[in-house]
Amino acid sequence: MGSIYSAASLAVRLCLRRGRKRPVHGGGRIASRIVAFLAVAVMAGSATAAQAAASTGPSVILNGIDTDIAVQGPSDSLHFYWSGAYNSGFNPETVAGTGTTYSAPAMILNGNTVDIAAMGPDNSLDLYWATIGTGTWHFQAVAGAGTTYSAPAMILDGGNINITAQGPGSSLLFWTTNGGTAFAQETVAGQGTAFSAPAMIQNGNEVDIAVQGPGNSLVDYWKVTGAEGGWSPPQTVSGQDTTFSAPAMIQNGNGIDIAAQGYGNALILYWLADGSSTWTFDIVVNANAAFSAPAMILNAGGVDIAVQGNGNALDIYWAPNGSDQWDTGTVAGPGTTFSAPAMIFNTQGADVTAAGPDGSLYTYYAPNGDATFTAWMVAPDGSVG
Repeated sequence: MGSIYSAASLAVRLCLRRGRKRPVHGGGRIASRIVAFLAVAVMAGSATAAQAAASTGPSVILNGIDTDIAVQGPSDSLHFYWSGAYNSGFNPETVAGTGTTYSAPAMILNGNTVDIAAMGPDNSLDLYWATIGTGTWHFQAVAGAGTTYSAPAMILDGGNINITAQGPGSSLLFWTTNGGTAFAQETVAGQGTAFSAPAMIQNGNEVDIAVQGPGNSLVDYWKVTGAEGGWSPPQTVSGQDTTFSAPAMIQNGNGIDIAAQGYGNALILYWLADGSSTWTFDIVVNANAAFSAPAMILNAGGVDIAVQGNGNALDIYWAPNGSDQWDTGTVAGPGTTFSAPAMIFNTQGADVTAAGPDGSLYTYYAPNGDATFTAWMVAPDGSVG
């Protein structure tokens, strides 16, 4: 399929919408969260276009009633935190020590284990796993030196663990195992095709991977689940000079949604309806508002997108399926957020996690319909690499 618009047309659309207040969907399921500001002791400074140096972003999953968070720690270590209930605090575990971890991690729930993948020393790819409740982490090499040049994405595909990452020469690689000791490696796309960390989902009987492509484009690849090789040619989601971050991707009903930072620090959502060959896009928020890769979840018949906002704030946007009217909320104010966020749907609400000031780690939660996000410190200053 071809690009649905040119870089020039998107730039014109964005310019036309700058300074124009986005209409608020007053009937939204959580419209009362609009401009909900969270007073946190760590807030500082005022909103400016300049963003302070970022930490590595976390990964978060829901594990039964537990919230599990993984993050690159100090001195290139890998750390894991879990909480059965927020008011009981987060419990820290060291997954891997100094000099082991060189990217944001990816994490999945795999039966009775938690699996974490990350780029290792010398651009290798490593997997760590622990049986739930044991606190004992095991190591498995996925791919050797010179194979991995971004944070990975990981999914559970039936009984298979699938991992993808940017490979050498800006290629896109894929690894899979059915629980054995070795991962099989495939080339999704050759050199000069992938320029960010990828996102990956299982979409029915297919595996889909989205990644920033050549010339700041956005592309999608897919293959039939369980097939060896057989990756599609690049499917253009959006053309050159439209995409300026790693994407986030979810399955939404029988369709696919992809979000990414756009031209001029806008936030753009793309979707492909089941059976369609045409990607549609919507400008979630005007320029000068998105300063990281986004996180995205499906929530109560709509889509929630979180992103590092202006002045190192943490912002959230949501719209019911079928609407292009995006409501806006502030999860945490200026000076609170120093990484791309991660997000899960948790107990009828949005649970957003990001690095805070001075290498701290925070998670925020609001149930649908609540105007206030509550903050918990997951880890103190100096905990995030």
